[in-house]
Formats: sequence, C-alpha cells, structure tokens
Amino acid sequence: PMDGQGSTKSKTGKEKIDWSFLHSVQFWLLTGLLFCQNAAEQSVTGWMVTYFKGSGIITGALAAYTVTVIATLVARLLIAFVFPFKQPRKAMVVMGMGCTIFYFFLMQAHTQGAAILLLFAFAFAMAGMNPTAVASAGKMTSVTSMGIMLPAASSGAILMPWIIGRVAERAGLAVGMACNIVPCIGLVLFAILVARMPEEN
Repeated sequence: PMDGQGSTKSKTGKEKIDWSFLHSVQFWLLTGLLFCQNAAEQSVTGWMVTYFKGSGIITGALAAYTVTVIATLVARLLIAFVFPFKQPRKAMVVMGMGCTIFYFFLMQAHTQGAAILLLFAFAFAMAGMNPTAVASAGKMTSVTSMGIMLPAASSGAILMPWIIGRVAERAGLAVGMACNIVPCIGLVLFAILVARMPEEN
C-alpha cells in the first residue's frame, strides 16, 4: 500500500513526511545516474535518426525507431523474467560501460547495417539501467523520494537534447551528437560510485 509510505505518525496523529533520504549520498548518486541515463537515451531517440538521415547512413526513420523500441522492450523483458541481476550494482557498471562503448562506435558507423546493429546494442545495454537504478534505492523508495528523484532525473531528457540542438546550430549535428558521450561517461562514473557504497537497505 502506498498510503503512509515514506512517512511516520506524529504525536498529533498526522502523518509526518520522512525527508531523511535527502541526506543520503546514495540517493543523489542514483538520481545523477538516472539523469545521465535519461539524457543519453532521449538524445539518441530524439536526434540519432536525424543524424543518420542527414549523413545518408540510414534512409528510413522507421527502421531506427523500430530497432530502438524493440531492443529496449526485449532487454527489459529478459532482465525482468529470464536473466534477473543477482548483483544489480555491478550490472549497472557493466551496462554503463556498454552504453559508452557502443555509443562511441555508433558515432563511427558509416553503413546502415553497422548503424542498426550498434543502435540495437546501445538500446539493449541502456534498457536495464533505469529500472535497476530505481530498484537500487531500496528503503529510500517512497512516494516522497520518488517524487523528487524521478522528476529531477527526467530533466536530463530535456536538457541534453536541447544542448545537442544548440551545439548543432553552431558546429554541426555530428559535433552535437558527439556531446552525448558525456552523459554516457557519467553513467559509468555514477554507477561505479554507487557500486562502492555500502548497501542502505
């Protein structure tokens, strides 16, 4: 039940919201990780098709969108029902490294086949990051904490595509898309920091 979760009863009988999660370093590291995840994923979803079409690598927008959606869906189903992570923190480090490596090679792709394959691999590596990071919040998961974590993290999905657009206006879309390697590297750094922290749940 969601009623009363993340809150305690005061002497007056009214529910008192538990704000202790705001003092948790792990909470903010996970929020930062999700910020980078949203930034990287949304930038690919929003700009990669435009980049590939402009470069003449992929001729159809539907192909790239379909690959991204299918890869994400398949990966999340596999993680949830077939290959659940026994060590989610280490898994996040591996996924972050996979996203960074695949994105780097994705920017080097010059053929439609390689672009589609790498896009699938990137989406597959990215798919499990969000649910695994949220689940890693453990006892900090409450209506209040999620009400802060998720909107703060989701701002990455707005900020990074905007940055890419601004850079693309001045230096070209290729340079703008190259900027997306920054949140990918951020995924790795935040995941490593979270993995090194003691469990809070």
